Amino acid sequence: MGWTVRPFGDADFPAVWALERIRDPEGYSSAVTVRQAAALWPATFLVGDEDGQVVGFTIGAASSDPDTGWVLRLKVREDRRRQGYATSLLRAVLERLRDEGVRTVRLTVAPENRPARALYAGFGFLEEAVLPEYFGPGEDRLVLALRL
Repeated sequence: MGWTVRPFGDADFPAVWALERIRDPEGYSSAVTVRQAAALWPATFLVGDEDGQVVGFTIGAASSDPDTGWVLRLKVREDRRRQGYATSLLRAVLERLRDEGVRTVRLTVAPENRPARALYAGFGFLEEAVLPEYFGPGEDRLVLALRL
């Protein structure tokens, strides 16, 4: 069967929630994120499926400015990293956002997350801003932007 990128389905919730809650041990806010993203952005909530198992996901969203969108999440299981899954997921969500009329895509990334930054740079994302403590103390972020 192999690897494919497809829309999130309700049966994917447990696997996606498990990936999402890695940084949320209590699990509630990550469960809310997954459920609400499925309702709000069904066309741009995608999972990476490997032989029937979810090994990663991405969530994209158009903003109130119809020309601008965001990649809100991009996660791949640790045992599947550096194998091209994130590249496939990112390519797919960018295509879907472009299909929705988005012309500029933004995302945030931790400055020390060199593998993610390299992935985004490979797609042409450029640093737009530095946001100290964006998600609280010690949670600085870079805003990267890509013109589609």
